[in-house]
Amino acid sequence: MQYFFLILIFWFGAALGSFVAVIANRHNTGLPFLKGRSICFSCNAKLQKKDLIPIFSFLFLKGKCGHCGSKIPKETIIIEILMGVLSVLAAFKSGFLVSDFSLRLATAFSEGWLLLIASYLLLTAIFANILLISVYDLKHFIIPDSFLVSLFIFSLFYTLMPATDYWLLINIISGIVLAIPFLLIFLISKGRWLGFGDVKYILVLGFLLGFIQGLSAIVLSFWIGAAFSLIALFLNRLKPHINLPLFKNSLTIKSEVPFGPFLSLGIIISFYLNLDLFQIHELFNIF
Repeated sequence: MQYFFLILIFWFGAALGSFVAVIANRHNTGLPFLKGRSICFSCNAKLQKKDLIPIFSFLFLKGKCGHCGSKIPKETIIIEILMGVLSVLAAFKSGFLVSDFSLRLATAFSEGWLLLIASYLLLTAIFANILLISVYDLKHFIIPDSFLVSLFIFSLFYTLMPATDYWLLINIISGIVLAIPFLLIFLISKGRWLGFGDVKYILVLGFLLGFIQGLSAIVLSFWIGAAFSLIALFLNRLKPHINLPLFKNSLTIKSEVPFGPFLSLGIIISFYLNLDLFQIHELFNIF
């Protein structure tokens, strides 16, 4: 039974990932993403239902449009798989799915089944928003304000849920405190070292995670970014002009790398693991 629900939750996330890919492709192009049929951007043919099955359509079509034969961007299936995984993580984090599913069924109604579902859906929406920010930043080196506003709104609803232990005012202050140093970096460098979108993203992540997990997410994102850059440069030396997934051009020492995706990965890891890299909780207990 549990495996069935795991597959169902993953499939729901993959379908949501397909929608994330649509928004990332259509945002700021004048094309609506809430209505109208999906089309092939090469031949403008309207896609049929069989062309829109998450993951499987890409595999069955061998990564090519069934009408004109043009290549479907690999980022589509990558986004669908990532969102499927994030959906499963949201299910476990919210308590909607646990390792002993039979026990969950026995205690579901006593613990508030509707609350668990709401928590799962909100977390999934937050993760989808984070993935959307990452994909768009990778493609265009910018984080739209509308994405950050929607992430803030979903985060606000999540912090106000009865099952969470967040304090709204403290989280707002945490976001401001975490963002101020990076705002100074942005002003001093005049945007050369860090984009203003990243500053606003840090403000929102501080509100979502609070100070301890937010600081851990930021530090972790710098570590991940540094490790990624070193590995990418090493691979580029072995195989010059290597193209990484979601990146249009090869990565070199002079390449501009968006920071948003690394922040996103730091957010998800810190949030899911309740990360406290500097053991700040223990410092508070001392005093």
